[in-house]
Amino acid sequence: MSETPTRSYGNPPPWHPLWAELALFLGEAFRPDWCSDEDTKVFEEVKRYPEVATFYRESDILLYQSLGYWLNGWKRRYHSVLLQLGMGRISILDYGCGAGYDGVCFLDYGYDVTFADLPGRSLDFCRWRVTRRAYEAQVLTLDGHVEIPFHHVVWCMDVIEHLPPAEQVRMLDLLGTLGRVVIVNLIHDVRADGVIHYPVDREAFTAHVQSQGPAAFHDVYVMPDGNVTRLLIYGQGVTCPSSGGMVIDVHGVAGPLSPLLMA
Repeated sequence: MSETPTRSYGNPPPWHPLWAELALFLGEAFRPDWCSDEDTKVFEEVKRYPEVATFYRESDILLYQSLGYWLNGWKRRYHSVLLQLGMGRISILDYGCGAGYDGVCFLDYGYDVTFADLPGRSLDFCRWRVTRRAYEAQVLTLDGHVEIPFHHVVWCMDVIEHLPPAEQVRMLDLLGTLGRVVIVNLIHDVRADGVIHYPVDREAFTAHVQSQGPAAFHDVYVMPDGNVTRLLIYGQGVTCPSSGGMVIDVHGVAGPLSPLLMA
């Protein structure tokens, strides 16, 4: 049985080379006391800004929080789903990439990756990391003018809960136009404050996607405190054959999806 990652809640995780990389990027502004995935510091930091958009654009704190989250292993189960699609020349759009921890990992797996996010410190760090590694990967700024090419897979993690409810369904529809297969997570956060995190109606959104075509979902994390994270997979490359199960066709790379992800 796989273990559920544990959150540090204020205790800095053991030192890791990725913390050293962040320290190199930030220089004298680096804060060791922020080196964790603990959320309280984020909720406190956002209060210092007149608008949430300014917070996302200018604050460094999400660089620490997202790295702590990554190091605690929460993404491993998501990656295991992606790896079922094979290791061929598959293009992945990491939409809402943040600092690019997922996308850089996918580049290491051998996938072709495009990063995309709103302008801000996280995207600055992502671009710096890609350049530092001399990877051939586009880093797109979602400024309303950029054209996003069509990809085999759209990967969108930890994005939907940051959008107001009126924008969440529109985002799911948009993602479906950007690639053959969409892999997105829906996070029900009992602490959603309407500032950093908004409520996410995972049942309504799953039904919405299923009304447009085949889709698979699985509640990957069901936490004692009531938080639930659902992984949702849909798109024009998803089919459900009469024999049962689900097949993902990514530009000629087809394979059955794990039964664990079937509704």
